[in-house]
Amino acid sequence: MPNAELAAGIALARAALPHYGISPDTELSLLKHRENIVFALRANDTNYVLRVHRRGYHSDAELSCELEFVRALEGEGVAVPSFVQTADGREFCVVGGDTAAGPHQVDLQLRLENYGNFGNEHTAVDGTAELDPADFVQLGRLAAEVHAASERSGYRMSVPRDDWDLEGLVGPNFAWGDPLRIAELAGEDRETVIAALDRVRAMLLDYGTPAHRFGPIHADLTPENVLRTPAGLVLIDFDDFAAGWHLFDLATAVFFFTPHPRAAEYRAALFSGYEAVRPLDAADHAAFPAILLARGLTYLGWAADRRGEATPEWLATDVLPHVVGLARGLLATPAAT
Repeated sequence: MPNAELAAGIALARAALPHYGISPDTELSLLKHRENIVFALRANDTNYVLRVHRRGYHSDAELSCELEFVRALEGEGVAVPSFVQTADGREFCVVGGDTAAGPHQVDLQLRLENYGNFGNEHTAVDGTAELDPADFVQLGRLAAEVHAASERSGYRMSVPRDDWDLEGLVGPNFAWGDPLRIAELAGEDRETVIAALDRVRAMLLDYGTPAHRFGPIHADLTPENVLRTPAGLVLIDFDDFAAGWHLFDLATAVFFFTPHPRAAEYRAALFSGYEAVRPLDAADHAAFPAILLARGLTYLGWAADRRGEATPEWLATDVLPHVVGLARGLLATPAAT
């Protein structure tokens, strides 16, 4: 992260702390920076995580909708973060309006005692990740608990967000950008992906969006967004939550493990854990390859608009060939009649 960007993030974080009754001089430790800048801190004998949201990523109403969803899941007993209200009872504050950085949303949550993340996208792709299939059974159960709790709670999104629906996944208005714009996708590979997009569109139209298949989802269930805690796995970072196919969360959970030597084993374990909570049917299993490819294509679309940064470059070089492989595999499967 450039020094100026980090300095601005620290200043915004310090401006937000008094809204939570915390001194602005409290020590901050950088945890993560991608879309948001995330800090750890300790105050009042309590450990916290503070997020400075990327400016303009979500409106205030959209962020409120996200936190409402997390509260609904927490109320149903799902392992999710607990957010701290501001001194005036709000779920987040907005600071920086009088600075060059401009207004930014900031929220605060209790820091979970944890042993680290579920895994790492890079080691998943290069095949060096050493995970037990039992881990994926737990992860599948957690994903199913999110979907089941959403249904039980009767939660309804208060405002629209960028849905992971047919249009958001296969265009023309891609939620994360057009994957065909990535320069490295050329020649025969490009034609393969174009043909596969048509197949995905047809399969998902046929699959449909009934409530038992489609609804509010986390949408970013990558290894880095799952914490290992003494009480089990906990799902964090609901930034990309919106309406989508439930299978999209499963596809996200295993996508980066697609090249891994134990990919089939991990996928079977994930589905085993999920179906122990929410059974799937033949149509779900038939549609999964299309949704897995669609998930991969979202990463290429995201990378196309962020060239020059480390993660987009890695996606364009190391991950793109595996997305093309998924496209070829989908096209090699006879279409349903």
